[in-house]
Amino acid sequence: MEQNKLKVLIVEDEFFIALDAEEQVRSLGHTVVGTAVSAEQAIQIAGEAQPDVVLMDIRLVGPVDGIAAALEIRSRYGIEAIFVTANTDPSTLARAESIRPVAVLQKPLTKARLAPQLARLSEK
Repeated sequence: MEQNKLKVLIVEDEFFIALDAEEQVRSLGHTVVGTAVSAEQAIQIAGEAQPDVVLMDIRLVGPVDGIAAALEIRSRYGIEAIFVTANTDPSTLARAESIRPVAVLQKPLTKARLAPQLARLSEK
């Protein structure tokens, strides 16, 4: 099946990790439509850019975390999230899984982890 280019929003509050994620998304043939560092910024950019998927860090700058932001983006715009996190404690992972994201990927983000998730989405 033909793979479609996805529009991806990256939500990550660490600059170099966000830069690396952008590079990986582009190297896999997809487009980065924006980057955000906070939940509020992510929700705003998602509304404006209408990405196909959000690569969402769980711990963000500000009072709202990535799980709440992903839920808000999905309820407002119907856009799904792939969580990327260094937080592997059971309660965080359970909370992330409870909103049924596309996937929960462990940091560091690698093309090997990211490629199959984006490929699956681009075939829809």
